[in-house]
Amino acid sequence: MFGGADADATAHMRKIRAVISGARKTPPHTINQPKQNAAINSAGAYALPFVQCIINNGWAISVPRKSQTGAPTLAQKGLAGGLHCLQVDGNDLIAVLEGMRRALERARSGEGGSVIEFMTYRLHDHTTADDARRYRDEAEVKDAWTRDPMTRLRTYLTAQKLWDEDQEKAWIADCTQRIDVEINAYLELKVQPVEAMFDYLYADPPPDLLEQRAKAIAAEGRA
Repeated sequence: MFGGADADATAHMRKIRAVISGARKTPPHTINQPKQNAAINSAGAYALPFVQCIINNGWAISVPRKSQTGAPTLAQKGLAGGLHCLQVDGNDLIAVLEGMRRALERARSGEGGSVIEFMTYRLHDHTTADDARRYRDEAEVKDAWTRDPMTRLRTYLTAQKLWDEDQEKAWIADCTQRIDVEINAYLELKVQPVEAMFDYLYADPPPDLLEQRAKAIAAEGRA
């Protein structure tokens, strides 16, 4: 049984038009975490307007997809929760939009939640501290570049006579100029005091954070 607060929360969730989970980049290993399974189970049990997006880029840092789960697909993780499951070519912008359209339509019309697995590939290192050449074959990466989504989109738009080389040059120049503006604005920022990293986290900071703040200030000789 659920208490009043739980019942109220569930009722509130049902009124929301659609809850998008995983709107940020979600690598394949994330779906194996307990919190994801709990979310999927709750979405099915309470018929929530829920969309779980799994960005399957093939890697969790240096761990390949095949070592993370025995399930043939990651989309099917939603089956146990009673959710609609869909696998989409994540390098195809039109397919991605259509997959999201279907899932959102289901959620907003009260048909329940969905789990979408977007199939793609991590073309670069995990971070600037990573060297992916240590654990994956260059031929694999080279093959993945042939399915680069931007190249595919350019090819499609050009074939439809919606894009050309002149437009692309103008677009690149505009993007470059915008990026330069933001970089210069960042470089002109004044150096912030060390306590700034603590001052904008909580309205009422916990004692351990205040202790860390004091130590950081003391380390600069300003205590």
